[in-house]
Amino acid sequence: MTSPGEINRTLVPDPECREDEILLQTEAVSICSTDVSYFRGHLFSEEWPIIPGHEYVGRVVEVGKRLRDDVRPGDRVTYWGQTDFGGMAEYRALRPLFPGRLGVETAWYTGRNFYDADQAAAVVLPPHVPSDLASVIEPLTSVLRSLLLNPPKPGDTCVVLGCGPSAQLAVQVLHRHLGAGPITVLDRNGDRMDVALRHGASHAFNPDTQAADLEAYVREHHDQYADYVFDALPHIAAPARSAGQTGQTGQTGTPGKDIREIAMGLLRPGGSYVIYGATAVPQRLNTWMILAKGLKLLSTPFDVRSFPMARSAHVTAVALRLVESGLVDPAPLITTRACLDDEDAVREAFTGYGRGASMKTSLLAPSVLLDHVRRTAAATAPAPGEAGPADGAFAERAGIAG
Repeated sequence: MTSPGEINRTLVPDPECREDEILLQTEAVSICSTDVSYFRGHLFSEEWPIIPGHEYVGRVVEVGKRLRDDVRPGDRVTYWGQTDFGGMAEYRALRPLFPGRLGVETAWYTGRNFYDADQAAAVVLPPHVPSDLASVIEPLTSVLRSLLLNPPKPGDTCVVLGCGPSAQLAVQVLHRHLGAGPITVLDRNGDRMDVALRHGASHAFNPDTQAADLEAYVREHHDQYADYVFDALPHIAAPARSAGQTGQTGQTGTPGKDIREIAMGLLRPGGSYVIYGATAVPQRLNTWMILAKGLKLLSTPFDVRSFPMARSAHVTAVALRLVESGLVDPAPLITTRACLDDEDAVREAFTGYGRGASMKTSLLAPSVLLDHVRRTAAATAPAPGEAGPADGAFAERAGIAG
């Protein structure tokens, strides 16, 4: 990515494998809203170009001498941390920090207002977890870091802002793992709201088409419906001004309530508002609502001085166990698969992010995509005497772009 809005396939030098690193051959890397935020100019890199991608699975091809007791060539590894970059390449070097491993964690100042570790929280994947689905362990680790540090109480009424991939994971974890009470989701995408309702949400509102219903809901409950809000939204533009009204600045029109203000209206006094979504573009927060209700604004820091990478390694292990056990189902989040070598498909995944029912695009190495095609074909093989799906229908069923 040479600048916001520009992404092209190119050549870079092969990475070296130092004594505290492993060299990985990329198997799967899923596109995250963070990657898209750099593409759309809502997050800013200190230097361009960047290689995006951090929701990553790779196969170990070389092991540094300090790590030979922890991992072997041929193992598949996924990780959380070590910046947002580097995954959308054929190979990448990684300094892994595995759960429970004794070692010295070192850090560096990122220039983005926090210290990051030189290492990444990593786990070795079991053979039965497919690489495309395993790429969801990275965002699940992020969600768990936020929820485990700032949990609701069992039975709490919760509101989740957004129905994107991280929000969908939060709904599953709240419902199936943390014992939350009723969960209400707010989003503008009806297809995504339907996914949330199938996986643990109790109610869904569209703040664009159901704004009046939401306002009535807040008034009916006298500002004390929910105990807990999980804000998984990225950049949100300020709402449009209503015509014919004059604001304090003399401009015609006054800004309407945005989705965050609506959510604060649903919170009871003293309720918890957890900020998860990230953007470098300033966002509106209604300070009157915070003061009037005594709301608690909570977050989990990226800064490893407050949340060391060694702790995140244990969270990544929990994320893997939740996926292995079936308690969290990553399958609804991977709606499209494309070949990492297909420049047009990769570009389309960035430009078309968030449209319709789509969630994540998982970019797969050619051999991994072929394995997925074979598994899908075996799972959808017609019974004797039945006709199989046409090529286009099969590609759609397999979630393959193009």
